[in-house]
Amino acid sequence: MNPGESRILEVAVHGGALAVEYAGAGTPLVLLHGWALDRRAWQPQMALADRFRLLAIDRRGFGQSSAPPDLDREMADLAAVRDALKLDRIVLVGMSQGGRIALHFALGHPERIAALVLQGSPLDGFRPAPQGEDAIPIADFVKLARAGCLDGMKALWREHALMRALTPTARQLIDAMLADYEGRDLLAAARHELDPIADRLAEIQVPCLVVTGEEDTGWRQLVGDALARGLPNARREVIAGAGHLCNLSHPVEFNILLTGFIARLPS
Repeated sequence: MNPGESRILEVAVHGGALAVEYAGAGTPLVLLHGWALDRRAWQPQMALADRFRLLAIDRRGFGQSSAPPDLDREMADLAAVRDALKLDRIVLVGMSQGGRIALHFALGHPERIAALVLQGSPLDGFRPAPQGEDAIPIADFVKLARAGCLDGMKALWREHALMRALTPTARQLIDAMLADYEGRDLLAAARHELDPIADRLAEIQVPCLVVTGEEDTGWRQLVGDALARGLPNARREVIAGAGHLCNLSHPVEFNILLTGFIARLPS
C-alpha cells in the first residue's frame, strides 16, 4: 500500500458497521463530517496522508455506513474505530455536528485524546440558542422527508446560511454528497439528542484548535469564541472569506492551520 493510497475498512458497531477510509502514517487524525454529509467532506484533507495517518469515517446513518443513526452511540463508535485500528491517542477533527461528537468523546474518554480540532462546531447547552438564519429547521426537514419530499428538503438545506460562501469545486462536492444523503436520521422513529456540556469545557485539558470561516453565521462565531474561552488550552482561528464549510472552500488555509497546530503538539 502506497503512503498516500487510501483503503476502506468496515468496523463493526452496534446495529451494523461503519465505513472508514484510511491512509498515511504518523499521528492519527480521525475526521468526523457534518450533518447530511459523509466522509467525502474531508477529501481536501486526505492529501495530508504524506504527513499523518488519516481516518475519515462515514458516521452512523450517513454515507456507506450501515449502522442506524443514533447520536448517543457515536462516542462508542469512535472507541470501536480506535480499537479496530489499534490506535493510541488520537487527534479528533470534527466539522459542525461532528464537532459535537468530538467534544462529547473528549469528555468521556480523555485518556484517548491527544488534541481536538473543532470546525464550525455547535455546543450543546450554549445560550442563546440559534435564531433566524442560524437555526436549522429540523422539524420542517423531518416533515418533508417523511412526506416523501426528500428532494425538497435537500433543496432548502442547500440554500441555508451554513451552505454559503462555497467555491464551485466545493459546491460540486457538496451537491454530490447531498444527492446520496438518504435522510435516515430524519426518517428514524425517534430523534436523539446529546446532554448539555457548555459548563463542562474546563474538563477538556488537551490542546484544541477552534476554527470558523469569516462568513460563517453569527451564532457559530459566538460558539467558536465561547469554546476558545472555555477550553483551557485552546487556540482560536478565523479563515478570511470562508463560510461554514471552510475546509472545503479554503482547503489550503485550513490545511496550513491544521498541520501547524499538530506540529506544535507535545510529543
